[in-house]
Amino acid sequence: MAFFLPNLYWKGVSNFILIHTVLQYIMREIILNHGQVTQVSDWRYDSLILMGRWYAVWNTHTKSYYAVRGRNPRIWMHRLILNLSYGDGITGDHKNGITLDNQDDNLRPDTDKKNSCNRKLNSNSTSGYKGVSWDKRKKKWAAYIYFKKKLYWLGYFDIKEEAARAYNIAALKYHGEFARLNIIL
Repeated sequence: MAFFLPNLYWKGVSNFILIHTVLQYIMREIILNHGQVTQVSDWRYDSLILMGRWYAVWNTHTKSYYAVRGRNPRIWMHRLILNLSYGDGITGDHKNGITLDNQDDNLRPDTDKKNSCNRKLNSNSTSGYKGVSWDKRKKKWAAYIYFKKKLYWLGYFDIKEEAARAYNIAALKYHGEFARLNIIL
């Protein structure tokens, strides 16, 4: 199968954008139930379809859908793609946090501890940023991060965006590639 890829270099577009454009052309979608769709790498598409029907299952803990098939045992698509065995202590992580994006470049094996670094913002967050909360007593924004079950205090800030930046720096330091950074507008 040949793909037409536009020449993006002459416009000065970065290599990242070009790679992302290439990946868009080699992705396929599998339609699930509940109006959901999962994305998979093109070269895996046929073998996954031959396995039979795939379903979307809602996970109340992560508040997101996952692509699965079967009931007992349940086969999770991302674990199948990563070739993970049950009971091995390894989980599958979706780098971008989108659990129905099962393309090879978005999946990585990891432990539960590393995967928890990549958690989304809590739904009860008052600041809108991960690792940032309002301290009523000091009347300032507090920044903090957890690493290896220990709380690291990052300081107090007048502006919540400054506290979010402090969290981002600490997240990169402590969590590395698994860090989920705040998007600061």
